[in-house]
Amino acid sequence: MTRKPTGLVAAMAKKQAPVPPAAPPEEGTFRTLTLRLPVPVHEQLRELAYTDRRSQHSLLMEGLNLLFERRGKPPIAPHAA
Repeated sequence: MTRKPTGLVAAMAKKQAPVPPAAPPEEGTFRTLTLRLPVPVHEQLRELAYTDRRSQHSLLMEGLNLLFERRGKPPIAPHAA
């Protein structure tokens, strides 16, 4: 009688089901953006968020709206005051 392989050997031998392609993003969905900040910038952002009792995300969205307005675009980034 032959034993069935277990552990890593068995896992490697199994065929995995193909992953279906990702659906296109729908209206109203969000995209993730990684932002690398120098330490002093991050510390100042954290301090402002704490002082204003707001999230860092909210402050960054406000900043994006200011940038859009400065460049003649409508302020469309959602943020809580």
